[in-house]
Amino acid sequence: MINELREKINWELENISSVAEVFDWIPQKFWWFPSIYFVFDRIESSISDSNHHERIYFFTINVFQETTTLGNIQSEKILCEVLDEIIDRFDRSDLDWLATYIEAVWGNIQAVETDNWPALHGIILLGIHIPFTLSL
Repeated sequence: MINELREKINWELENISSVAEVFDWIPQKFWWFPSIYFVFDRIESSISDSNHHERIYFFTINVFQETTTLGNIQSEKILCEVLDEIIDRFDRSDLDWLATYIEAVWGNIQAVETDNWPALHGIILLGIHIPFTLSL
């Protein structure tokens, strides 16, 4: 299931026109901005009664926007627009009927140094809720 979700998340992110690069691993360096990489985080299970079971698959989406060319203010505006687009996209998605719903939570923005540029880094945590049944 994790790899299937990874493919669907990758597809969703690659179809955001304002994003230049998407990686489903931690890249060595970025060539274009805004750039995204996402990684699997963890799984939690919830059993509310004998008929309702769900697993929540968590992924962390990391978004980077360089600051050298555009400056901090314009770079932050671009980063915030991309973060909003990602959240809006997953608010409307069910990942081809896999998820009952998806929580997309926007974390903080920090200034970081990448291998080739100073950049702003924003984080989104995705919680993908998927029902399952226990067979005994």
